[in-house]
Amino acid sequence: MAEVSIIVPVYNVERYLAMCLDSLINQTFKDIEILCVNDGSTDNSLSILMHYSRLDSRIKIINKENGGLSSARNAGMRVACGKYIMFVDSDDWISSVAVENLYNNAVKNDSDLVVFDFVCDDFKNSRKLIMTIENYGNKYENAPFNVDSMKASTYKYIPVAAWSKFYKSDLIKGKIEFYEDMIFEDVPFWAYIYSHALRITYLPQPFYYYRKDREGSIMSNNGRRYFDVIKAYDRVEEILKSSGYWEKCRPAVQLLMIMDFLQKYYAIAPELKEEFFNSVKSLNKQIGFLSYEQVNFSNVEKACVKRFELLNKVDYETFCNTPFEVIYD
Repeated sequence: MAEVSIIVPVYNVERYLAMCLDSLINQTFKDIEILCVNDGSTDNSLSILMHYSRLDSRIKIINKENGGLSSARNAGMRVACGKYIMFVDSDDWISSVAVENLYNNAVKNDSDLVVFDFVCDDFKNSRKLIMTIENYGNKYENAPFNVDSMKASTYKYIPVAAWSKFYKSDLIKGKIEFYEDMIFEDVPFWAYIYSHALRITYLPQPFYYYRKDREGSIMSNNGRRYFDVIKAYDRVEEILKSSGYWEKCRPAVQLLMIMDFLQKYYAIAPELKEEFFNSVKSLNKQIGFLSYEQVNFSNVEKACVKRFELLNKVDYETFCNTPFEVIYD
C-alpha cells in the first residue's frame, strides 16, 4: 500500500501529458501510486499512459467512459489506497520535491490538510507566483489551524482549487465526492473540506505549476456551462449551513461569489450575457458593506460589491450603460 495516492484525470491532453507524468515519476518521495483516470480520451493520451505504465509500475490506468473532470476524480478516489491524496491535472506539473515536502509537513503536524503556493502559467511566457494565504508568510507552516481558530477572512485567501492541497485520505475518502452535474466543482468541494478539516497547515512554497486557459480546457469554454457558478455557490451555502459555519464564513464566501459572478458575466459569450444577468439578479442577494468589516476587503473588492448591488437594482440595459468604477488601492 502506497503512502500517497496521486489522482490524475486524463482527457485529450496528448500535448501535455508526458510533462505531467515525468514530474510524477521523478518525485524524490518514492512511495506513491499514480492513478491515471482515462476519461474516454479520443486522442493519443491512452497510448502515452500505456507507455509510461510500462516504464513505471506505480502508474495505474483506470479506463472509463467520458464523464468529465469530477467523474474522473471520483473514480480515482474510490480506488486510492494511500494515507494521503493529491490531485494533479494532466496538463499541469509539480515540483520534484512536492510530495516529499508535503508528506513530511502533514506527518509532522498530523495535518488533515496542507495548503501550498503555486505558479500560474498563462502560455505567454509569463508566470505568476500565487501565495495561498497572502501576507501570512510561514506563520502557519507548523501551526495547525481550522475554521474555528481562524478569522473569517481566511476563507477568501485560500484558493478553492482541489490541486492546491494535500489531503489526509480519511478526510475525504468515503466522506465527500466532487459534484458531477456541474463545472466549478472545486467551489463546493472546498467548502466541505474547510469546514471539516480539524488541522490545516500552510507550506509557503510553490510546488504546483498550473497551465491557465489552455486551448480545449473547460475554463476556456465561455458558453452555457458558466451558469453552473450559480449552482456552485448555492451548494456552498448548503454545505456551510449543514456544518454550522455559514454565518461565520458568509461575508467571505459572498465576496468570493460576487467576484466570481462578475468575472463570469464579463467573460461569458455575448449572446448569453443578458440571460446570465437575469439569472444572477433572480437570486436577489443584497450585499452591504457593513458585513465586510471583518474580512478586510480591498478597494477593488469594494467596487465589485457596489457593482453587484447595482446589478440587483437596475435592468440589463442600465447596468450595461453604467461605468464600472474601480478605485485602486
